[in-house]
Amino acid sequence: MRARLAVLVLLGAVPLFAQNAISRASVIAGMNFERAVHHLPPLREDPRLDAAADDRVYDMRSLRYWAHVAPDGRTPFEALLPHGYSFLSAAENLAAGFENVERLIEGWMESAGHRANILSAEYQDCGVAVVEGSTTHPWWRGKSVVVLFGKPRR
Repeated sequence: MRARLAVLVLLGAVPLFAQNAISRASVIAGMNFERAVHHLPPLREDPRLDAAADDRVYDMRSLRYWAHVAPDGRTPFEALLPHGYSFLSAAENLAAGFENVERLIEGWMESAGHRANILSAEYQDCGVAVVEGSTTHPWWRGKSVVVLFGKPRR
């Protein structure tokens, strides 16, 4: 039964993942494909985390930085509480310059820290922001992507 469920989850993720365009849905599908391969439950998209990820990328673009910590010392986790997401644990993945979701997910899976976030059984929710270009160099090609992961405080 579990094997059939995993196959159904994989098949459900493949169409969005195979589209190759980078979008909230395709990034979540790609991460959930990797989670299914490793027998983990899918991440749930949470609109509060989507809004926090949007805030993060807007802040990075307006202050022209690309980092987990803002120039003034703010962390990504400070963006969660204003949107009503109280968390027990949280993490962030960043990526820039990717033209398709397959290469984006491959890049994260080849990075120990990004891979650990995607495959952590602790995280249940995620939110994604995608913008065209770079937050620091507007002429750069590709997309910039922010993913926030969370385990809610119940």
